[in-house]
Amino acid sequence: MKYIDMLSKLGAGSAHPGGFRATLRQLRKYPLPPNSRVLEVGCGTGRTACYLAAWGYRVTAVDLHRGMLDKAERRAAGMGVQIEFVHADACALPFPDESFDTVMAESVTNFTEASIALTQYRRVLKSSGVLFDRELMLHKPLPEANLKELREFFGMAQLLLPEQWERLLAAGSFQQAEIVDYQPFTEHNAYAQMLDEDPLAFKDEDVFSDSVIWQTALLHNQMIFHYADSLSFGIIRAVKS
Repeated sequence: MKYIDMLSKLGAGSAHPGGFRATLRQLRKYPLPPNSRVLEVGCGTGRTACYLAAWGYRVTAVDLHRGMLDKAERRAAGMGVQIEFVHADACALPFPDESFDTVMAESVTNFTEASIALTQYRRVLKSSGVLFDRELMLHKPLPEANLKELREFFGMAQLLLPEQWERLLAAGSFQQAEIVDYQPFTEHNAYAQMLDEDPLAFKDEDVFSDSVIWQTALLHNQMIFHYADSLSFGIIRAVKS
């Protein structure tokens, strides 16, 4: 079973580093201007998108995984919020240039061709618009065989060092770009995403009887702890000039 399919079946709302608590800390530290038009790329089951919509932001949310979008739509209906959900690829966003004040991504760009996705994020941002992209990163270089093992398990197109991200951002013509709230993964509670109750996590009906799901979840935990010393995470904050 693919990692992303496991998350969909579990109805995971916040599988990114730090979980939903990290999202809330980010929004407190970097508040979005009132009435912003926000694009969430890779919205998953919609937890962040619905939270932003409940606070009055105009939210568009895209995901390539149809199962994730179905659950995001159910979450929005359950919360009574209005969101434009779109089935789309981060590398081919179906929106006009300069459509959004903010683009948000949470552990998404690693799963795309990052250089193309960053170009798309910048294209759809308005002038002075801001990208916030929380990503798992390498804290130190890994042998190619180990890097391949991580990428293949997660289905990532790349897993990069902070300086590699900085070069990609510069090549993508973001004039103001930085990695903030950076920390080695060893300082992070790997179970943070399990600490937040999510009453609208719609699990598949067979989730408790499907042993493959739990085998994949166990392998995920083993991989994370095995490579914890080599991993880190941070928020890419980039402004379109």
